[in-house]
Amino acid sequence: MIKDYLRMFEQDRDFRSRTGKKEFWRAALPDLLLWIILIVCYFVFPEINLLYVTLAALYLIVTLTARLALWVRRLHDTGVNGTFIFVIFIPVLGILALCFLFLSDSQPKDNVFGPYQPEPEKKKKSRKKTK
Repeated sequence: MIKDYLRMFEQDRDFRSRTGKKEFWRAALPDLLLWIILIVCYFVFPEINLLYVTLAALYLIVTLTARLALWVRRLHDTGVNGTFIFVIFIPVLGILALCFLFLSDSQPKDNVFGPYQPEPEKKKKSRKKTK
C-alpha cells in the first residue's frame, strides 16, 4: 500500500496513461487516512488548530498534482476522458459521480488512453502437511 502511495508521487505528471482500481485505492487510502488524521486533530486539539490548518495547506499543495494525476489516470482506466474531473465542482452529485467511477471496474480492453493491464493474480500459498 505504501509502495503504491509513493508511486503516486513518482507519476505526478502522468496525465495520459491508466491506473487500475486496486492500484488507485492502494494509493488513495493512505492519502485519505492522512486527511482524516489532520481533520480529527484539528477538532480534538483546538488550542493549536492553526498548526493543523498550516499542515493541511502544505499537504494539499505538495500532493495536489499527484492526486489529480492519479484521479485522471483512474478515469482513463474506466474509459472516461480526464476532463470529467471537473464534475467535482458540482456539489454532491459531482463527488458521487467520481466515487462511482473510481469504484467501477477497469475497461477490459485497450482504449485510447493506453493498453489494458490486468491486475496481477495473487499466488495462493500451498500448505504442505507435515507428518
